[in-house]
Amino acid sequence: MKTSLVAWMQRALASVLFLGYIPFISGTIGSAAMTAALWYFCCRTHLVVSPLTLWAAGLALTAFSVAVSSRPREVWGSDDPRQVIVDECAGQLVTFLFVPLSLKTLILGFFLFRFFDIVKPYPISEFESLDGGLGITMDDFAAGIFANITLIVILWSYHSVKALL
Repeated sequence: MKTSLVAWMQRALASVLFLGYIPFISGTIGSAAMTAALWYFCCRTHLVVSPLTLWAAGLALTAFSVAVSSRPREVWGSDDPRQVIVDECAGQLVTFLFVPLSLKTLILGFFLFRFFDIVKPYPISEFESLDGGLGITMDDFAAGIFANITLIVILWSYHSVKALL
């Protein structure tokens, strides 16, 4: 394992300032951290975040995740280290694209993303076979897309039924 400054920075960034080193449920912690940040900045401070801004942030965080989680075998000693949670943050952010953000949608989106990230139905599971940071990140990106579509369908269904009553 490398002990250089670059490897240390990579560990710090990929683990979201070492949150990923918490011994259990590190992926859930990464998802919760992103959901809490969105809740604070969008719901608590009442900042209006445009869908385009959230989309750009999701793509940027995904690209950042691929970059900082590259060379996992060299830096962490495994192909998919549990300490890397920046990928969960990126996938969780993708969950909320084009969704009106409220405490209820954030909680539902959090659980939907965790479901798809843990169960990994086809084709999500196929992305894990990609090499390096791409494999670490893309399964979470795909889980975020599945969670996003499911969340949008649930919200649409809810509002459609509510309109009928």
